Amino acid sequence: MRRLIPLALLAALVALSSAVALPTASANAQAGPCRPADRVNLRKVDFTKGRALPRSLRCADLTGAKLDSVDLTQKDMTGAILRKASLKQANFTQVTAKYADFRQANLTEADLGQLHADYADLRGAILVDVGATQAQFPRANLSGARLTRAVLGQSNLTLAKLVGADLIDARLGQANARKADFSKAKLHEAEMGSLQAPNAVFRDADLREAVFSSAELDGADLHGANVQDADFTFADDLDLTGAVGKPKTLPDVVKGWSTPSPTAAEERVVSLEIGTQPPAAGRGISVGLVLVVVGSLGLAVTLTLWASAARRPRIHRA
Repeated sequence: MRRLIPLALLAALVALSSAVALPTASANAQAGPCRPADRVNLRKVDFTKGRALPRSLRCADLTGAKLDSVDLTQKDMTGAILRKASLKQANFTQVTAKYADFRQANLTEADLGQLHADYADLRGAILVDVGATQAQFPRANLSGARLTRAVLGQSNLTLAKLVGADLIDARLGQANARKADFSKAKLHEAEMGSLQAPNAVFRDADLREAVFSSAELDGADLHGANVQDADFTFADDLDLTGAVGKPKTLPDVVKGWSTPSPTAAEERVVSLEIGTQPPAAGRGISVGLVLVVVGSLGLAVTLTLWASAARRPRIHRA
């Protein structure tokens, strides 16, 4: 009986701690997703013809809605559903859209400056030519999104997913992409100067002609990435293990990379640039050798004539 009392007390303590922890876990789980009762039905509503926006768009269901060129500055759109909505040239400056659903939404040329889209779902969204300077996308999912020519300078992409995203000619200067996943992303000619990307993943990404000057790439994974003509000037902790293609510029120290031996064609180009010809099999007497022989013969003839002139008797005049 005495042994049972401590066991009973222990069980009671465990049950009590579980009861205390459950509300906290539940609160954290509900911090992003909205309850069905919180949803305001604004599906397929056209706000481009002067219809006033509700005071609050938090948890609003705007699936398929039309908000082209609508000013949403500083609106709270936490948990809102904007799936397949038309948001072209809309103003999202300083909007809070945490946990929002933008799947397949069209945000072409939208202003996303200082947007807060933590944990947002933007899979397949169209973000062509958007301005998203200092936008916040930590843990957001942008896989398959079209971000062609997007301006993401100083944005926060920490732990964001951009698998297969189109970032051709995008601008990510000074962005924070720590542990971001760019696997199979298209970053052809993307500008990523001073990008902070420790432990980021660029597996099988298209990095042709991309600019990584002064980027922080400690632990970044570039296996299978195409780095043809990429610019890695002053990039820190660059590891090109498994990468393919030949970069345009490299820092002084590079891991997992050895300069490939020049091909015969490259050797010939270099030889022509410095004014010499590399030896080639089956070639006759080189022009240089002929010039040397002719020069030597000319020198010999000159010396012979000089010697003959020196031995010729001098004529003394009275």
